[in-house]
Amino acid sequence: MSTGVSSPTESTTLAGAEFIRIRGARANNLRDVDVDIPRDHFVVLTGPSGSGKSSLAFDTIYAEGQRQFIESLSVYARQFVDQMERPDVDLIEGLQPTICIDQRPGNQNPRSTVATVTEIYDYLRLLMARLGQPCCHQCGALISQQTTTQILDRLMELPEGTRTMIMAPLVRGRRGQHKDVYAMIRKAGFVRARVNGEVYDIEHLPDLAPQKVHHIEAVIDRIIIRPGIEARLGESVQLAVRYSDGLAVACYYLEDKAVSKESAPVGEWRDELFSTIYACPNCQISYEELEPRTFSFNSPYGACPSCDGLGVREEFDPELVIPDFALSLADGAVAPWKTATPAALRKIHAALQPFLKSINADPQTPLGELSEKSLAKFLRGDARSKFEGIMTMLEKEFATATRKGRVEQLAVFRGQIVCRDCDGSRLRPEASSVRLGDRWSLPNVTSRSRRPC
Repeated sequence: MSTGVSSPTESTTLAGAEFIRIRGARANNLRDVDVDIPRDHFVVLTGPSGSGKSSLAFDTIYAEGQRQFIESLSVYARQFVDQMERPDVDLIEGLQPTICIDQRPGNQNPRSTVATVTEIYDYLRLLMARLGQPCCHQCGALISQQTTTQILDRLMELPEGTRTMIMAPLVRGRRGQHKDVYAMIRKAGFVRARVNGEVYDIEHLPDLAPQKVHHIEAVIDRIIIRPGIEARLGESVQLAVRYSDGLAVACYYLEDKAVSKESAPVGEWRDELFSTIYACPNCQISYEELEPRTFSFNSPYGACPSCDGLGVREEFDPELVIPDFALSLADGAVAPWKTATPAALRKIHAALQPFLKSINADPQTPLGELSEKSLAKFLRGDARSKFEGIMTMLEKEFATATRKGRVEQLAVFRGQIVCRDCDGSRLRPEASSVRLGDRWSLPNVTSRSRRPC
């Protein structure tokens, strides 16, 4: 074993220096090793496997340092500390308090990063929650307070006849049975509450599992939007804001205009959150109060909804789908379609023809000659020409394919692709748009390899 330190016979050449003096170390495969290690120096132990490096560093020096420290504690305190065995050594002198950082293989968790493993990310989340300035993720404007009058004006913009429930959110994603919340709703005189998305009469509220996450909103009023309802609606909004510390939820039913009048009305119930604390003045988007969990990609309140906080999604890789942009569609530029059946190719051609015509191209045009904008539409779709894009076409074929052979053929062209919605940051847009010092967002900080300056 080469220790890079002086032997006892050489110690006289380092007159005046302080050493950790080790005599007769016999831990594990050490055989009466005598060594002097200079203090206040950076010392490296090197040597082949099995030469005794770890035995000297951990089982001798660190073990003795821990033993001396524990002996300085009271008998009561010692019972709470796991103590290593006394090292097999004749003498150790000059030893200072020791700290041991052991080498262990890390857990292979796709959600773990350097910041989360070292727990630095916890401090960053707290920093952003306390000092961060929220900005609108659509227009970039600073989030400002929204008055109850502005909330009322927004609700009156709903189509006349819209059925609406005004609610006060009291529990948002918290575990527990929340019996105190139930009691508060009854005491306030409300007759209904929505629990985990279902509306119940106050006398028939369900029992809640204490270990599960729950959402509870008190139903303030049920209203049909029409002229002359402003006073009642305004009072309901003010009441909701008062009971939920500045928040209000409007749940309204939007009918599908595409459905014919002869058929039964079809639509969806939609929730819209309003806040007198956080709201964009331009986009009329309300935000919840910033909390540390808002910036956690391991929490549903902070994770990107598209990739579930992983930063990547398994989908078709454009580089595998189109390996050579010098080819045209007629030459087989889209690799997965080379093995498609003739019937499937005819269907694909029929879907592509209107789009190619809209960009003044044809199946013989090399894809590399398309403009960047046209190529993006070719890959991801174009709403104006009602073309869904070849990536969506492939995803649909992969999801609906029934032949095992075809599924295996398509799977070759799939891979882990950076999430387009969060750009790999793992966070939802509301969290990524929070700024520190009008400059730094949390993804900006964590993506850097050195301290921002």
